Order: sequence, then C-alpha cells, then structure tokens
Amino acid sequence: MSGDRMAFRDGFLSGDLAKLGDVRLAGSRCRACGIALFGRRLRCENCSSPALDHVSFADTGSIHSYTVQRYPPPQPNACPEPWLPRPLAWIDLDDCGPRILGPIRCNPDDAEIGGRVHLVCGVGWIDQASGAEVIDYAFEMDKRI
Repeated sequence: MSGDRMAFRDGFLSGDLAKLGDVRLAGSRCRACGIALFGRRLRCENCSSPALDHVSFADTGSIHSYTVQRYPPPQPNACPEPWLPRPLAWIDLDDCGPRILGPIRCNPDDAEIGGRVHLVCGVGWIDQASGAEVIDYAFEMDKRI
C-alpha cells in the first residue's frame, strides 16, 4: 500500500502507486525454465522450481487476440460507469514478458490483432474496508510508436 492507495492484488504491480506513470506490472521469471509469470510467485507454475527472480515487465506490448466484452461483470466486481463495450485482449508484453489478459481503453472498432499497446494504471475503485484507492491496470492503443 502507498499512502491511501493499494494495488488491486499484492505482488502484481511494482513502483510508487503515488506516481501512476511509473507503475509497472510485476511478476516472476523462472531461472530453471525461463517462463515469465504475471504476479510474484514462490514456485514456477511451469516446472515447479523455486528459483525465481521477481521482476517488473515492460509497459508496452502487442495484441495477440481480443474479444469485445459487451456486458458488465456481475457484482461485486467493480466496473466503469456508465458501462460501455470494451475490448479485452491477450497482450504479449515486450522484453519476453508474459501474455496477460487486460482491457483496452479504446473504441472496439479500433482494436486489432498485432496492434501496439501501452500500459496505463489508474484508480479502479475504492476499497470499502479501508477507503483506499485501488490501483488497477488497462492498456491503450499506442499512438506513440
């Protein structure tokens, strides 16, 4: 937790949550088999080795595949208001990062397989127990490249 902010789940974000532009997705890379895993782990999910390095992943990647989520998730899940259809994509992170699932902040017609994206972190919801802002992640189509 950073001040009155917390990650959506421990071990999945790195960096100072007060500086959202510096936040990166976190995980583990296995020294035995080389696989990259989203979220910090104690043991490799691929080969069961405990030889893991905790790493921060690149903030850029490309769309492997996507679908359009047309209905909001059921309660108690947090979702944007008002709800609008959005692409959900499997993103291949650069620098040999993992393939992760995430929403893309764009018009569904603008998403494309192979499209370049960059990470954006922001306040997803307010934690009811602590009142802290919960930081989550999404991607935007990359106009910078």
